[in-house]
Amino acid sequence: MKPFSLSLLISITLGLYLAAKPTSVYCAEQLPIELSISEAVRMALKNNLNLKLRLEDVVVAEGSAQEAEAPFDALISADVGATEETTTPVTIEGIEQERTSAWNASVLKRFTPGTEVDLSWKNGNLDTDSNFYLFDPIYNTGVKVGVTQPLLKGLGQEVQLAELKAARKQLAAQSFLVDSEAANLAAQVKSAYWELVFAHQNLDVLKLALALAEKLRNDTEAKITAGKLASIDIYQPESEVARREEELISGERAIGFAEDNLKLLLNSQDWLTPFKTTDVPETSPINPQISTILEKALANRPDIKAAALQIQASEYQLRKAKDNILPALDIFGAVGFGGTADTYGNALDSSLNDAETQWQIGLSFSRPFNNSLAEGQYRQANAFLNKNRTSLELLKQDIRRTVRVTVRDVELALKAIDATNKTAIATQKRLEAEQIKFDAGRSTTLDVLIAQQDYSNALSAENSTKVIYAQTLAELDRIQGIIRIAE
Repeated sequence: MKPFSLSLLISITLGLYLAAKPTSVYCAEQLPIELSISEAVRMALKNNLNLKLRLEDVVVAEGSAQEAEAPFDALISADVGATEETTTPVTIEGIEQERTSAWNASVLKRFTPGTEVDLSWKNGNLDTDSNFYLFDPIYNTGVKVGVTQPLLKGLGQEVQLAELKAARKQLAAQSFLVDSEAANLAAQVKSAYWELVFAHQNLDVLKLALALAEKLRNDTEAKITAGKLASIDIYQPESEVARREEELISGERAIGFAEDNLKLLLNSQDWLTPFKTTDVPETSPINPQISTILEKALANRPDIKAAALQIQASEYQLRKAKDNILPALDIFGAVGFGGTADTYGNALDSSLNDAETQWQIGLSFSRPFNNSLAEGQYRQANAFLNKNRTSLELLKQDIRRTVRVTVRDVELALKAIDATNKTAIATQKRLEAEQIKFDAGRSTTLDVLIAQQDYSNALSAENSTKVIYAQTLAELDRIQGIIRIAE
């Protein structure tokens, strides 16, 4: 008898099986979409809904920063109006008819030291039949400039700009959180892609296991026909064929599950057409150093940068809250000039050449009796700052732990690849030996089935360790905040 060749058997049986069986649970008319891991990452970064939600957070933060600029916007206001009143006189000099009109404009502007400047221009007209006035109609016009300067609460650029600076820090933090979400998404997509690759590889292994079991069943039937085995010996390989058919169904289900996960991450619009993965896991060994990876992670992780910016924003908010506890003490003053005459033109001329003048100066003070609102807001702002500082430390601790775990996983995955490769070779040799012994009548169907199962398990484990290594490399990029896309 010629020596048994398992590799030849595998090629023949698997080829016949694949030719006879459909390769997917999808309809034959649906051609699969070829997808590389780089294409998958790019699609996810473009279409993923969670990433789009994070981008909307940036828009919200932009709006908040724009809103924080509002106190320094110039407020322009104007009004114009007229009234007429006709009454029955109740005195000898009583007014029977009176018309008034007004047209005014003003500009109010706050500057970063807290100074508020109010420039107003007021105009009016009175037309009456009263004999009390020296002339009729009466026109008046005037310009007034008022200045208010805080002396305690709200004094200085540091306080006035605190909310604006906090909003801008939050905006920068949200931008970094988008980068962090993208890095996490890239790692999730790579992991899901490799899960799909493994599901297809495992299905091939299950098909091979079924093909080997069917060949053993056929060989057993031949031996029974030749009188070398009892008829009851057929039940064991037949039951094993049925069991492996069940495993094949589970393998097809695993492909669908892995595909669904990947399509969800990609926000795919085509849920009916399957993917055909074009990449296989890279198994080139690397030797990452914990200290180097940790240094890069702490320096480059976008979520670390975002957390630091959120602390700075909280510090600005605390500064503003502390200032709000102070009483309001403001100094204010105003100067103005104008003119009054029987025509509007004469009133303007009078305001320029023989102006009526006015001035005002004073202090204003206010403070709530218990000041509960300001003190409560200060306590909240201080607690938010402490929470953000603690969150940053927790994040750093988690990064240190994750770096140690991931570097260790890389080392162990490489060892596992080597070990499972040796196991696959050894179980193949053992299966070849059991098949030869079975052909010679010195081994049972159970022995061959056990050897077949061990071999298929070893192949599956070998594929699994390669996928785990590829997923670990993706995690190594993620913990450093890196999005690595092959050209």
